[in-house]
Parts: sequence; C-alpha cells; structure tokens
Amino acid sequence: MRIDFYQDNISFLKKGMLRGLHYQTKTYKQGKLVSVIKGKIFDIAVAIRPSLKYFGKYFSIILSDKNNLQFCIPEGFAHGYLALEDFILKYKTTNYFNYKKENTIVFNDKSINIKWPKINKFIISKKDIRGFYL
Repeated sequence: MRIDFYQDNISFLKKGMLRGLHYQTKTYKQGKLVSVIKGKIFDIAVAIRPSLKYFGKYFSIILSDKNNLQFCIPEGFAHGYLALEDFILKYKTTNYFNYKKENTIVFNDKSINIKWPKINKFIISKKDIRGFYL
C-alpha cells in the first residue's frame, strides 16, 4: 500500500503534557506516522469510524529515542499522547492541517477508558479540556 505524506511536524513538550485526542473531519482526514527524536511518550490511537469493528477502542504504545519505534495511525483514528519525559516528537501527515476541520475527544472519555500512565500531574491545554465525548 502506498502512503503519500504532505506535511512534516515537530512538537516540543514537557513531561506531564497530555495532548489529544485529535482528528480532522471530511476531506481533511489525516493519517500520521509518529516517532520520537528525544524523550519518551505514551502514544494513543482511537478508532472513531463507526464502521470499524473496533469503534471506540484504543491502541497504545511507548515511543522513545531508546526504542526507535514508529507508530502509523491511519485516517479514521483520533490521536493523543502523554509526555513521560521532556520530548521532541516528529510526525508526518497524509493531509494538511486545517484547524476548522479539527475535533478533539476529551482525554478521559469513560466510553474509551484509556489507561493513562500514572504521573504526578497532567498538564492539559484549554483546547484539549474542552473536547467532547465519543
């Protein structure tokens, strides 16, 4: 299967920062290829296409500069992560970012029931706190 990437992004975050669960809608759907240049994250993908057998279920993985793993997230999945250390994250997307087409599912949606790693304090942006429930 051929995958075309249109945009490269880099994020710099501090330990404890939690982002997501983000996705874009309609013709702006994005797949992502995620890797960590420095540090360590707990990375999440949630199936959000109702037609998927695993709708509302999530997959998680630890990405770090030590294990050098990458995480390929297809279109139709929401994406989020928790910084377990200060980190630099690199990700490629299959479509351009469009903030008007971006949505956020709240990180603690009980129907998804993500088992986030225990840390002293989450740091969450206003945008991510205002997310909706699946």
